[in-house]
Amino acid sequence: MNYFSDISFVTCGISDWVDNCAVDRHFEGYYGIQYIFEGEIFAKVDDNPVEIADGPLAFITYPGVSFSYGSRPGTLRRQAHICFKGERVKRYIRSGLLELREQDLFIRITANEPFMQTLRSLLKYQRIPGESQHARAVLLLEELLLQLREQAPGSAGTANPYVHSLRLLREKIADAPQADWDFEREAERLSVSYVHFRRLFRQVTGWSPGQYLLECRLRHAEKLLMTSRLRISEISSECGFEDEFHFSRIFKKHRAMSPSRLRTLYGMQE
Repeated sequence: MNYFSDISFVTCGISDWVDNCAVDRHFEGYYGIQYIFEGEIFAKVDDNPVEIADGPLAFITYPGVSFSYGSRPGTLRRQAHICFKGERVKRYIRSGLLELREQDLFIRITANEPFMQTLRSLLKYQRIPGESQHARAVLLLEELLLQLREQAPGSAGTANPYVHSLRLLREKIADAPQADWDFEREAERLSVSYVHFRRLFRQVTGWSPGQYLLECRLRHAEKLLMTSRLRISEISSECGFEDEFHFSRIFKKHRAMSPSRLRTLYGMQE
């Protein structure tokens, strides 16, 4: 059975030292990840201003607009591309996994080595016929899109210098969501204002600090509800909620069922 029949690859490849000065393209019916892993590139969409940056970076191409991109005369770049189409792509766009931009096109690849390894693995599977190989290639495409979302958004020239610190903080929150986190104090540790801290945190995680903390607490609660025999009041306390009533109300709002209902579904009773 082909689990990923709703997406297909149009063209994929790696080009060493491309020297074309400019390419005007309409990507009719398909989308692409254009990955510049060395050298300079300029690009623009329709009549928007031209953007110029050095790799490693990536930008997304898509239907419905005109792309113009290339290298300045006398310069070279190393580039890879993965182009794809299908109904599944619409889900990527709706969920925010695939973001279509008309400006601030370039995404700085701050973790270049894992991005390249994932891309090479995708190219390997994409060349081999067979449903299993296609499925693995699709999963690797989704991993690439996820890695792109984890980079600092905006232009490649304005990378977030706090990425490493904020990723560490993200992991600490996920490891201890029950802790009494003070995000104003975390902002002070980075020597930035709280307003700027919130903006930076959202760039790295896709969530505001409060939203991210709540999601981590809810996921921790789900795990305890499904795997432990703790009382719901104990789980509430263990996950950092004020009390059982508050926990139950928030859980039902975000998970569309009560904690006791989830527990019953998994056969776990107090």
